[in-house]
Amino acid sequence: MIDAVTVSPSDVMLGEMEIHGAVADTARYLMNNYGAPKAGFVSGRGATLIDESGREVLDFLGGIAVCSLGHCPPSVSDAIAAQAHKLIHTSNYFANLEAPKVAYLIDRLVAPSPGEEGRVFFANSGAEVNEAAIKLARRYAGPERTRVVGLKDGFHGRTMGALSATGQEGKKTAFQPLVPGFSHVEAGDTEALEAELAKGGVAAVIMEPILGEAGVIEVPAAFIASVRELCDQFGALLILDEVQTGFGRTGKWFAFQHFGVKPDVVTMAKAIASGFPVGALWARAEVAKAFLPGDHGTTFGGQPLAMAAALATITTMIDIDAPALAAERGASLARGLASTPGIASVSGKGLLLGATLKSAAAPEVAKRSLELGLIVNAIGTSVLRFAPPLVVTEFEIDRALEILKVAIS
Repeated sequence: MIDAVTVSPSDVMLGEMEIHGAVADTARYLMNNYGAPKAGFVSGRGATLIDESGREVLDFLGGIAVCSLGHCPPSVSDAIAAQAHKLIHTSNYFANLEAPKVAYLIDRLVAPSPGEEGRVFFANSGAEVNEAAIKLARRYAGPERTRVVGLKDGFHGRTMGALSATGQEGKKTAFQPLVPGFSHVEAGDTEALEAELAKGGVAAVIMEPILGEAGVIEVPAAFIASVRELCDQFGALLILDEVQTGFGRTGKWFAFQHFGVKPDVVTMAKAIASGFPVGALWARAEVAKAFLPGDHGTTFGGQPLAMAAALATITTMIDIDAPALAAERGASLARGLASTPGIASVSGKGLLLGATLKSAAAPEVAKRSLELGLIVNAIGTSVLRFAPPLVVTEFEIDRALEILKVAIS
């Protein structure tokens, strides 16, 4: 037994702690909120991960749409290493060189037209920036308008505010009562949304352009346009959650750009820094002014090391034209999935795709795929989610489809 008073680094590396491997030790020492780990990986490059036994596995989940440049992209790894030798952290009382550069690039990618500039707030995750977006909307709207409307199948995170904005009841039941002031309508139901807004007191509507955690379901383009119109009519902000769809994954820098709408607030995370924990909240300059000093903050948001990772990631994405890659490779993967026996339909855009099986066997297919050397994600009983790196090759797509056919059969 390790005594807390006498513990030393050698206890972990060589001594008292018995090393049984990543999977076994995760189950022994970590909380079980993710379930039993399916594998333990020790290294990766591109679309390939290597487990503890040295086996190579194709990653077509990409850390859940995080590793858009693949695992350990050299430009990002080098930037992190270089920054770690210069300056890792200061508090947000002080400025650093990297954060304004990242904010500038995000602003240009979100609002490329002159006169539409916004401001950026940095945090560490998607849930955190969704929390910040809710607070910003309420601060901007004032004390008489505190309600927020979301979609019934929407997902915005697991912190209490983000969970309250989430429309999936199964994720919320155990944590009632949640934050008051949230209501939800079906995606596509314009009349229900208008009725909610007409009740008054609504600060914002929050929605994903593609409902990722619900099964990669595309929100109808006409509905998205109607949401913008209704928000303008009733004086509510439109918050678009691009945590999963942002940074080129759908074939545009952000999914809302497929629909020609202009958001008031955009939240993003996942792909922004190649796996380094970074989230960002963008808001129109007028809306951003509502946050005053002390209204919101986070210790690690926008710190130098995180910003170095984000800056290297975004500049590399621009250099390789990540949206074009996603559109091209996504079309190949979508065609292959549509022609795969056992798949009924394919949804999504770019390299965020959902394949609905003809049978309710998605968990079993995902498990068998991993055994055969391919990572995919089951959503519910019949949908498989695909979010491979945007740099995935045609050869890797063909190989993944071969494995998937065997797994389904």
